[in-house]
Amino acid sequence: MDILTGLVIWAAEAMTLAVLLWSRWFYERERFYLSWGGGFALHGLGVTLLALRGYIPDFVSIEIANTVVFTGVGFWIAGFLQFDGKSVGGFVAIPALIWIAGMFLDPVRESFPNRVVLYNGAAIVGYAILIGILVRNNGPSRSTRRFLAFLIGIQLLANGISAVLAIMRPPVSFASAPNAALLFFPAAFCFIAFVAGTARLLTERSEEKLKALALTDPLTGALNRRGLIDEFHGLCGVQRSDRPLIAMLQFDLDCFKQINDRCGHQAGDAVLVAFSMVGQTSLRGRGSFGRMGGEEFASILRVGDMVEAASIAEAIRLTLKRQTINAGDHQIKVTVSVGIALAVADNADLDLLFTAADRALYTAKECGRDRTAIDTGIEAFIVPAVDRQGEVESPTDLRADRQVVALKQLAALGQR
Repeated sequence: MDILTGLVIWAAEAMTLAVLLWSRWFYERERFYLSWGGGFALHGLGVTLLALRGYIPDFVSIEIANTVVFTGVGFWIAGFLQFDGKSVGGFVAIPALIWIAGMFLDPVRESFPNRVVLYNGAAIVGYAILIGILVRNNGPSRSTRRFLAFLIGIQLLANGISAVLAIMRPPVSFASAPNAALLFFPAAFCFIAFVAGTARLLTERSEEKLKALALTDPLTGALNRRGLIDEFHGLCGVQRSDRPLIAMLQFDLDCFKQINDRCGHQAGDAVLVAFSMVGQTSLRGRGSFGRMGGEEFASILRVGDMVEAASIAEAIRLTLKRQTINAGDHQIKVTVSVGIALAVADNADLDLLFTAADRALYTAKECGRDRTAIDTGIEAFIVPAVDRQGEVESPTDLRADRQVVALKQLAALGQR
């Protein structure tokens, strides 16, 4: 097979991939599909123009064709940035700009060997940018990304060899370039392997999305019950001498049915989303937060003692209480009751934690709502709250042990 035939096949494959990627975008609406598809379409168009040299003006088959090819490389770079959720910067145009700038220099434009060196230099820069983007991400597809970077590295090396050969043994045309076919076939192999690797990357991304959907609540984006259970087992397997306890925090929004009845279910959904944001933000880096169902939420985290668990629960309760939730024409104030249960991480039982936390939550509800209760295994105690200082405390409040009384003093200092 000669070089011309190879270029035509290459261009056809690139155009086919562009159509497939654009079709995928039609269903998923992910911008990186458009960028990758645009990259392959431009690559295929550029290669087609290169293959038509001798049949079309040289300006089109050289300057325009290679500009189109490097613009396609820029689209590939943009696609990987979008795939990683990053903004697209102007540096994606560097490969094309290198080629365009070189074409303004007469010694380069009028010399085939110099154009070969320029082309390979621009390609090396573009591929180096792609490699950098791939290896900098340490996500779940790390091995696949390293494989793709390796393939691009092979192509980069081939471009480097081509540039060196063009300097050592200047060719007069593409067909007479030393080892042109030898360099073409590794490039074709890397191209096909890169496409297969990218397909694997997309498959892994889909698997991760499905896994996330299975573990998260679709309305709030918080973990669901299954996700919290997985987090519990993960926390039990970690040795933390500074935080030997696992705390289960159960949350129940107060009078939530009245919010639905008075303001509508859309307003109720807005309240659920707002509270989920409060919980996830408050616990970021400290524990896991999820929705158990309806207006019930929970959190699982490692703590050093009862005071730390109560402090976190009270912080979430007070943050929600002081927040006004805008839901259409409604401005809603809502409170939450909290039940806490603790166990030593080494022998923690999830069912027992749920039961104890439910028992504490029931105590919080029975004692007036909008408060936090801790189950000690014998009975549940209400945590003295800074927003109720000066009020007459209930008998349950008065039964709080010394640790909980210490919490009241610490919380009061934090409000000064």
